[in-house]
Amino acid sequence: MHGGDIMKNKVKLIALDMDGTLTSEDHLTVSEENRAALKRASENGAKIAIATGRTRSILGDVCQQVPEIDYIIHSNGAAVFDRKTNGTIYENPMPWDIAKRLIDYFNNYEIFLEIYESGMSYAQEDKIPYFSEEVLPKEFLDEALKGMTICDDFLETLGGKSIEKITAHIFDKELYGSVWDYLCKSDDLEVTKSFSVGIDITKAGANKGTAMKSLCEKLGITPDECMAFGDESNDIPMITFSKYGFAMENASEACKEAASYITKSNAESGVAHGINQIMFE
Repeated sequence: MHGGDIMKNKVKLIALDMDGTLTSEDHLTVSEENRAALKRASENGAKIAIATGRTRSILGDVCQQVPEIDYIIHSNGAAVFDRKTNGTIYENPMPWDIAKRLIDYFNNYEIFLEIYESGMSYAQEDKIPYFSEEVLPKEFLDEALKGMTICDDFLETLGGKSIEKITAHIFDKELYGSVWDYLCKSDDLEVTKSFSVGIDITKAGANKGTAMKSLCEKLGITPDECMAFGDESNDIPMITFSKYGFAMENASEACKEAASYITKSNAESGVAHGINQIMFE
């Protein structure tokens, strides 16, 4: 432990987006600098939470790389998992009737669809060819597919269940815009993006900010004691919730405008730079 550390500012919870933020450009690796900064923050009393659009089955080995992680805010805030108790402590899924409406709509298009339920990721066999390497690294796609449960039909496999999140991968810009506009007309949905070709859909009100707020209430932590890092629009709710809200240098313009601070890019260990800037330097 860094016994001589005197923190500049008391931070009790650090929430970290993964892709484009905590992980390097391969979407798999956490840099030594980031790991060291998170270890130091944890040793000084901060709780560490991943806040990701992914669900638990496709996290990869990030929790092995950063064993100090206490909580997993997953599926864009549809649920919070406590690693110490190995249980879900918050969830806000969409009811099946909403999910079925979306599945029926997306079945009209040749796009790859992921559906998250109870921490698991599901993909439909006939849609796998549309899981493209055009934007995401092949190594990451191969790793992600290993964590998915492949089914013949979403309706048969998931029928009647509550759904955490649906993600559509759309590479055609015109189709992306059309689908985005269609989804945003529904007041029972939260529609965001976590990467350039993805559209993430959760129940209205289910986002990283509301999940972080719920976790803080459980832990007795205030927004003034929170730090958050992100790079896309799905990170904005937790960045604006936190006193120390950081956008990465590689973040979208909307994310940067919402943030109180800008740190270095994910390729330059921007998480470590931000933690050290606020807590220790």
